[in-house]
Amino acid sequence: MSHPLGTVADMTSHDAVDAPPATQWDEPRPPDLHPAFWAETRPTDATLATLDVPEGEAVHGADGRLLGWIAAPGTTGLGELWLRLARQFPQTGLWPVRDTWYDLEEGRNWGHPYWEAPYAVAKRGFHAGTLPDRMYRDVPGDPGVPYIDLEEIADYVSAPEVTLAEPSAMEADPLSTLRAPTTAEKLVLLVCRRPADAVLTLDFGVPNDDATPGMFVGVLRSWESRFGVVPEQLHPAWTTFQVIAPPSSETDMRRLATEVIAFALDTASQGGFGGTGRAEEMVGTRSWSIWWD
Repeated sequence: MSHPLGTVADMTSHDAVDAPPATQWDEPRPPDLHPAFWAETRPTDATLATLDVPEGEAVHGADGRLLGWIAAPGTTGLGELWLRLARQFPQTGLWPVRDTWYDLEEGRNWGHPYWEAPYAVAKRGFHAGTLPDRMYRDVPGDPGVPYIDLEEIADYVSAPEVTLAEPSAMEADPLSTLRAPTTAEKLVLLVCRRPADAVLTLDFGVPNDDATPGMFVGVLRSWESRFGVVPEQLHPAWTTFQVIAPPSSETDMRRLATEVIAFALDTASQGGFGGTGRAEEMVGTRSWSIWWD
């Protein structure tokens, strides 16, 4: 059967990851992903040594390979450092995240009581609630097709529709348009093939909302490819993203707002989208903040 999001096979399929790096370093770059969001070489301690970072601690996995770096407590100027390191990402494979509550640990937090590896990773942005390690919901009478409750979403988005927003055009050097965060008290660098996959290296999710790391990375990969959405802050209270190429048409803003609500419906019911309280207003901006807990 046909469906706005693809075939039934598209709906039910997902990727699984269970160890860093989330993406194998010998895989080709996805054809829809701008080269600025793809690191060609896995970083090492030698890579880290070239970055002129302040005092901090390198973190290694059980295999001895670099997982990331944590700035020493009390380090100043972290907003500007975040910007410099983010712009260097294609050459380093190290993505900066500010003010996370999570610790970067050897082997990641597979003992976390709220989810277990491997994580199911949705292939499309609407599939946040349909992964096998979350509550699975079907379209009534049509098993295998994820159910998006448009009546429920309509309370927060005018005329929602289950159609993916069309990609925006990217600039030749998209990372040059990023801005330094105005606040940053903590900074970690995370080994990842693309910025979206930083959530897997950090093992980041929101237990309060059953939002697994696999759910996050699947949705973020989709938004990263189409709009240049990259993580700035990953915290179980707030997740903050910079958006390099937000949609400009009313249709695509409405469609993307529907995707955001499907991703964070509990957030929508509590007005937790930045300073606007509405996803339709937030998605047209270059800075997104989504409240979770």
